[in-house]
Amino acid sequence: MNEIDLEGFERYCKNINFLKSKSQYKRYLEQGIKVLNKISKNTIEDFVEAEKKDNKYLKAEFEHQISLQNLHRDLYSDFKSAAKKYVSFLKKEYPLTKEEIAHRYDAIFNDIRAHGTLKLKTQDDSLFSLETNSQSLCARGSDGNGKVCNPIAKDKILRILYENEYYTYQPYEPSVINYIFNLIDRQDTMKEKSKIENIISNKQTQPLNQILYGPPGTGKTYHTITKAIEIIENRVFEEIEDRSTLKAKFEAYKQAGQIEFVTFHQSYGYEEFVEGIKAKTTDNGIEYKIEAGIFKKLSNKAKENYENSKKTYTQLIQEKTLKQKIEQFLNDALEEQIEFTKTKGGKFKIKDLSEHSISIFTEDSNYSENIIELDIEELTKIFSSEIDIKTSRQLAKDIFGINNQRQRDTYYFSMFKKFKEVKFDNFEEAEVKEPLKNYILIIDEINRGNISKIFGELITLIEPSKRIGAEESLHVRLPYSNELFGVPSNLYIIGTMNTADRSIALMDTALRRRFDFTEMMPRPEVLDFKIEGLQHVKPMLETINKRIEYLYDRDHTIGHAYFMSLKDTATFEELDTIFRNKIIPLLQEYFYDDWEKIVMVLGNGFIEKSEIKSDIFTYKNDDYIEEEHAIYTIKSTFDFSEFKR
Repeated sequence: MNEIDLEGFERYCKNINFLKSKSQYKRYLEQGIKVLNKISKNTIEDFVEAEKKDNKYLKAEFEHQISLQNLHRDLYSDFKSAAKKYVSFLKKEYPLTKEEIAHRYDAIFNDIRAHGTLKLKTQDDSLFSLETNSQSLCARGSDGNGKVCNPIAKDKILRILYENEYYTYQPYEPSVINYIFNLIDRQDTMKEKSKIENIISNKQTQPLNQILYGPPGTGKTYHTITKAIEIIENRVFEEIEDRSTLKAKFEAYKQAGQIEFVTFHQSYGYEEFVEGIKAKTTDNGIEYKIEAGIFKKLSNKAKENYENSKKTYTQLIQEKTLKQKIEQFLNDALEEQIEFTKTKGGKFKIKDLSEHSISIFTEDSNYSENIIELDIEELTKIFSSEIDIKTSRQLAKDIFGINNQRQRDTYYFSMFKKFKEVKFDNFEEAEVKEPLKNYILIIDEINRGNISKIFGELITLIEPSKRIGAEESLHVRLPYSNELFGVPSNLYIIGTMNTADRSIALMDTALRRRFDFTEMMPRPEVLDFKIEGLQHVKPMLETINKRIEYLYDRDHTIGHAYFMSLKDTATFEELDTIFRNKIIPLLQEYFYDDWEKIVMVLGNGFIEKSEIKSDIFTYKNDDYIEEEHAIYTIKSTFDFSEFKR
């Protein structure tokens, strides 16, 4: 038996500024739960989960009860929407995480301290002033001139959101929460908006393009995680933060599609990074399709968010509803194999759907295998038009600006006519204004790829001044898809570069000019711990690196990360493994097997040197005989006394 918390749900709706349908949703829940309890033992969470897999789950049973009890005929679809919202309430799903809420609260508090009071509206349209006392935010009076400033503490906000605690100052707390979530605007004039608006809109505080460079083992890839979180959450990383928490956040942002990770190599190219033609084996043989690469996909995702963040609440509702309708229309047409009829006769069906295209099967086509690919973005443009379209020729001219219609336009027109005839269920409203988000592309070993080959013409578009939203923004037409493409201002690129692999002086000039470079050198100070008999590890690394710099250069020093495992396992056995399997092979690569230099770096405790005399030969040629010839072997037991001093 489902018991529902309607009061808690009402507060949840206020907290996320979901006011328009709040009372209706409460009614749908009350009526729908009674029906659900009668026809099933499912909890409301079970029902929502099952409905995701089957959008007609229990529909027949619901409609039977609706008829018996004389309930309103759309209760099934209305209850589905209300149930999804109620499950979001149960799961405490908000536009921000708990940590982000606390961070935004602090940012607002500090800004008011620095720049003065701001004005907000309550949900019944009364003005009040948001101020601060010594410890928290506080709200003053319904007109901003009240005598009492009611405290609204951060802990109280979090308890309201996550512990279902009641409001203490009901007119004000929901509005402060809405402001923290960026769901309402302050009522000051635009000229008076202060730095906090930049914080809340995630205004850029870090370079759009940056490269972390340094010798191997200095934590470049390790630090991309903290850099990415700093950019997404618009804050500064603190050394004391728990690494496992940061890593979990990083993975969560990856799952959400805000972070992508790629490693460049010599074979990596434009086709994998931007777009290319890929061959796929199907039932009909080999098919060739244009597929977007990782950079194009992430750019388009960031661009969509960038554009949505600038849209009004009404626009977002309209677009989300249209998107849901198109999705249902196409899925139903595919599952039920609905036949579409063209104006001059001939029928066709949807054969397959992908993220961006529709595969159409028709018997009267000149296309290979009678398969035509239609573009979902073009279809959406047609369906969203307010033009009264009468013919496919008019569709081509008025929607796409083409005087001579394409063959595909006849298929678009047939689908458009059918779409207009369909009656759709009610859809869940978009309850929040989409906030601007930052997206991150991490490119590991960026200098190992051929930059000109990989980026192509897009090397220009990543410049901050050429990004979408900048005054001098640029778009280019891509060679394969022929689409206009631009890079939005909320897409950040973080690269890593191993200076031992290629010197920064040899980097592609076009790349260096468009990136900020942050040097990451060895940090011996983080190795300030002891191994019995060796004292500290720190001076050992310092000594080794000074010798490498003398014999080679600073770009080939050894990073502290090679020794970080000693922090947990501070034994000679672990140290021996590090030198034998990592440090000595690295030095061999650095010095091209010049063992004399390796001995100079490490001392006599690691390498055994022995001489071979020429008397081993029965026949001698003076051209090949040396007075001295040495061979070098790695000792079975290392002597670290060299570094005990």
